[in-house]
Amino acid sequence: MSRVDKLIGMFFAATLCLVFATLACYTAFSILVRLPISNPFVWWSLDSNEGFATVFGSLFLFTFCVLMSLYRIALRRAG
Repeated sequence: MSRVDKLIGMFFAATLCLVFATLACYTAFSILVRLPISNPFVWWSLDSNEGFATVFGSLFLFTFCVLMSLYRIALRRAG
């Protein structure tokens, strides 16, 4: 596999990981919104825009990094 092929693969993997991380965050927050407001985690995360952005950003970054790490491990094993 040439270097250009690896770069193209990394670009598409990053794009897919970005999409999957966004979908995972959307799913998590759609579940959080449906929980009763008496739940302290829901109250903290949805109380203000800052709390919402903090939780969303943390979950998004974690999901994206995990997916990219798995792709890099698979890429090393493949060749």
